[in-house]
Amino acid sequence: MSVQVENIVEGEPPSSAAIDDASSAARVDRIMAVAHLPLSAHVALIGHHTLPLLLAFLRRGCAAVRSLRPGTPSPDREAADLAWIVDVQGDGELDDALHAARSRIGATGLVVVEGSNCVCRRGLLSIRDRAVALGLDVIAFDHTARRLVLGAQPRLAMAA
Repeated sequence: MSVQVENIVEGEPPSSAAIDDASSAARVDRIMAVAHLPLSAHVALIGHHTLPLLLAFLRRGCAAVRSLRPGTPSPDREAADLAWIVDVQGDGELDDALHAARSRIGATGLVVVEGSNCVCRRGLLSIRDRAVALGLDVIAFDHTARRLVLGAQPRLAMAA
């Protein structure tokens, strides 16, 4: 009697860095501090290898955490206090991730973009230019972590 074993191949193997729970917890703690997030925050993670970060947010008691892939349709447009873009792979994915983030944060939420792994043609400058085109403004820049914090540009009242 022969037995066939079928290998299930996942589309994306976990990275060795993503498996480290302590590293993910430290990153989440730092983001929560930078964004001044309450424990009841709603968070959208956008990118690849987001599961360890999602679990770290849930362990800290975040009310809702959603993981999204750039370029993949998402049926909901649930509002988020924070959209964190991690591990995007190219200009097209950066555009998709910024659009998804902008549509979720409204006027008061924040977008954090990890620039350390950005493989975009013009690096962090590319992120800034694309963000401004979507109505986002740079609020802070973490030189050490190469991270941009973005928020919605304030709307100016028109004089009558």
